[in-house]
Amino acid sequence: MPRTSVRRTQPAVPLARRIAPGFKTWLVLDGEFLMGPRYLRLLEGIDETGTVRQACARTGMSYRTCLSRIRAMERTLGAPVVTTARGGTDRGGARLTPLGRRLLRLYERWRDDAGQAVQATFQRALAD
Repeated sequence: MPRTSVRRTQPAVPLARRIAPGFKTWLVLDGEFLMGPRYLRLLEGIDETGTVRQACARTGMSYRTCLSRIRAMERTLGAPVVTTARGGTDRGGARLTPLGRRLLRLYERWRDDAGQAVQATFQRALAD
């Protein structure tokens, strides 16, 4: 005799409790991609750890990829966003330039404000 499975049903939860908005943000300079969320995490990591290598480890990107992204940002901006010092006895390190720090703050503020706006418009859409 074939077995039949009994499907367990959960009480119906209103869609409004199960659905949430998502969005991606990125900056473009003169039509050219400048940075997105992964670049933000990279800059935050450099700012917090003081090294490109540790920032890469935090983001899960390879060192080569991180350097490539930093160079791409700098090429797009036409100015450095990170300064580095080689290792050796002083152990080297990396720091954000004033422009890099400003870009980091700008992106974070804008992303946070955009997130609040997305949430507010989503709540209005749910109410309709």
